[in-house]
Amino acid sequence: MEYTNKILNKYYEILFNEDLWIGLTDVIVKIALIVIIAGVIVKIVKKVITNIFLLRAKTPLRVSERRETTMLKLLQNVASYFIYFIALTIILETLSFDVKGLIAGAGIVGLAVGFGAQSLVKRVIAGCCIVFGGQFSVGDYVRIGQVEGTVEEIGLRTTKIKHFTGELHIIPNGNILEVTNFSIHNSV
Repeated sequence: MEYTNKILNKYYEILFNEDLWIGLTDVIVKIALIVIIAGVIVKIVKKVITNIFLLRAKTPLRVSERRETTMLKLLQNVASYFIYFIALTIILETLSFDVKGLIAGAGIVGLAVGFGAQSLVKRVIAGCCIVFGGQFSVGDYVRIGQVEGTVEEIGLRTTKIKHFTGELHIIPNGNILEVTNFSIHNSV
């Protein structure tokens, strides 16, 4: 009985330790603030990017409107990923992880995974070529393989095609070998 009381008292002291709960609350509040601030920054950056493209649309020298929409979405996605990565790094630092070692280790692991995940790298490179090569843009009516429809979104890894019946096809960019774009020239 005395042994049980010792154990219960030990856990009681740990659970009702004021410093533990103050430290835990401090960490939770910091993490919540980091997440909220990251979300606000993402919204602000997306709005700034949108405003830049709206200003650019008013200039007499214009590129294709569909291409601008594609670049807008791509830049917004890249900015979001970058900001959330920084937020995650700050959160890990708040939780007392050695972020410098983690980033260095992630670079080495990333290199190893890059060799192992060649299909992912192939998709990203193909996505960059599609976006910067102007093969098709958001809003174009295209046929990719057996899939035909309107391009809803072009990302670095995948392209989303919406069929006229409502189906949304998600195609990995590395699998896109041939594209028929019905929107470039006058076509029936």
